[in-house]
Amino acid sequence: MRDANVLVVEDDETIRQLLIESLRHHYLSVDGARDGVEALHRIITNHYAVMVLDLMMPKMSGVDLLDSLDALTSDPSVKAIENPPAVLVITGMDCSALPDDVIARRCPRIVHGVFRKPLDIDYLAACVEKCLPQA
Repeated sequence: MRDANVLVVEDDETIRQLLIESLRHHYLSVDGARDGVEALHRIITNHYAVMVLDLMMPKMSGVDLLDSLDALTSDPSVKAIENPPAVLVITGMDCSALPDDVIARRCPRIVHGVFRKPLDIDYLAACVEKCLPQA
């Protein structure tokens, strides 16, 4: 088990809690956020090594959050985050409606993988592990 901060951003309470509890078996610190607004606040006030991000959420979608993270890390006029979390995107959208490469190209420095629901939680946890900084 590694001591790393992981943020799970998912509007579905059941899925969010399942992911949090599953990832806690691998990592000591896993937080959750209901939407992009809450996630953005958490990212600005805490450091997270990895974020598991749903795309379809109310208030601020995952796509909007990715755009905000991109601006916060690259635009000199608003640059506020030095080291953004590695993002693993989760979505229930069909691959034909939104291909993985379209998602990955949106923020190639930030997005490290795309996962379709229903999720293979063990595989997701392994990918979270790969995204963590080496001790």
